[in-house]
Amino acid sequence: MDRIKEAQQHLKNEFKLYNDATTNKLPKLDLESPEKLEALLESVTRRESLSHSKKLPPATKLKSALADNLLLLDNFDIKKAKEAGRAES
Repeated sequence: MDRIKEAQQHLKNEFKLYNDATTNKLPKLDLESPEKLEALLESVTRRESLSHSKKLPPATKLKSALADNLLLLDNFDIKKAKEAGRAES
């Protein structure tokens, strides 16, 4: 499945960019574990909400990549769904 490999590579890139920009590193990335990806998404979201008092990098792209991978692991391709929605319009 090329789409999941593409999404995983995108997540790896965003994860690295985020980790390189912060001093408090995120836990190891496990692309095959939905539970660990969900925990990571929750952790990044919590960090983002606390970032008002700290200088943290923006996490929007990382959170989007995490969500995309979680959906793909659940056999739902948001990219295809959006394309189908545009085609119906």
